[in-house]
Amino acid sequence: MSDPGRQRPAAYDQGPELPTEQVSPPPGWRIGTLRGTPIYLGRSWPLLAVIILATFGPQVARVLPDLGAAAYLVAFVYVLLLLVSVLAHEAAHALTAQAFGHRVHRIVADLMGGHTTYQSETNTPARSALVAVSGPAANALLAGVAWLLLPGAYGDVPALLLGAFFYSNAFVAAFNLLPGLPLDGGFVLDALVWKLTGSRTTGLLVAGWCGRVLVVGVVAWFLLLPLLTGGSPDLVMVLWTALIGSFLWVGATSAIRSAQARRLVDRVHVAELLHPAVVLPAGATVADAAAAYGRDGAQVVAVADDRGVPVAVVDPRVVQQVPVHQQPQTPVSAVAAAQPDGWTMDLTPDAPVTTALERMAQLGSAVVLARTPDGRLGLLDAGEIEAAAARRA
Repeated sequence: MSDPGRQRPAAYDQGPELPTEQVSPPPGWRIGTLRGTPIYLGRSWPLLAVIILATFGPQVARVLPDLGAAAYLVAFVYVLLLLVSVLAHEAAHALTAQAFGHRVHRIVADLMGGHTTYQSETNTPARSALVAVSGPAANALLAGVAWLLLPGAYGDVPALLLGAFFYSNAFVAAFNLLPGLPLDGGFVLDALVWKLTGSRTTGLLVAGWCGRVLVVGVVAWFLLLPLLTGGSPDLVMVLWTALIGSFLWVGATSAIRSAQARRLVDRVHVAELLHPAVVLPAGATVADAAAAYGRDGAQVVAVADDRGVPVAVVDPRVVQQVPVHQQPQTPVSAVAAAQPDGWTMDLTPDAPVTTALERMAQLGSAVVLARTPDGRLGLLDAGEIEAAAARRA
């Protein structure tokens, strides 16, 4: 536990109130939900649709010249089929994560395909690998369905669309399993290294560097190999290689930087920064909050709801602004900052604060309330964690 004589968390010194729940803007247009998880069409997705129309439309026109301008309508149907593939891929990730008890925040289809974000601090290497593999497995299943339907396709257009649907899902399933972040195969590699070394940080670092190696491989395969064999890659191939390569490089670099940051945070332990806390019931007053400070070394006062679940943190500076004679009549909720669902978590004093910082990032919160195995509560502050990691650097 922290020394009772320590100053209050740094978050208290940044303004008149504690940070409240931050509501980030939606990543695009909400188009549905999956077991309570919102599904968004990302703002960059229309750009992907335009790229596909511009590249696939002329191909359809060459294969089926009688269609004329309708070739672009066929290409648009293919765009919608790809969207179905992406959403099926991400839905598989989300459902698998939910099956393991993870809280899934959102599913997004965007320029780079899509992504699913979920609360993963209780993850294990096996769970992480299974969540990652489920996406490509969904694409493989769709490819299998398309393959079975192909012989019965009636007409050139349905056959063309089914064939394209089969090849695209088969390619996505296989390509996503390549061992490098940010691909799903990279998360499998991350989980494997994590399991072997016991360090998630090492797993991220290895998978991130493998992702950079993949970029070199993609460029060599699609651009350099045709040149070395006397061919010449067309503009479409150059465009897609640049798009995929940039996506992989950015994702791999992000993973490497994340691992480097985690390495510093891993060296900071919960007990070093934990501010002892006491929880008051919902009906408490400001006078109760003022009296609670210092009780059993408490540096932080939290407020519970009617079920006894901590939902807010009292800001001591606001308490001081309430006249003493009014404190017994003023509800504690008037001086408390509400916190997002999930801000309370179980942590051991000797555990690194990495998972707590990840939870804060996921919730958009500057603090979390930690519960130790002996039942005591304490507050962790993001600013203090970052400062401690910087000192260790």
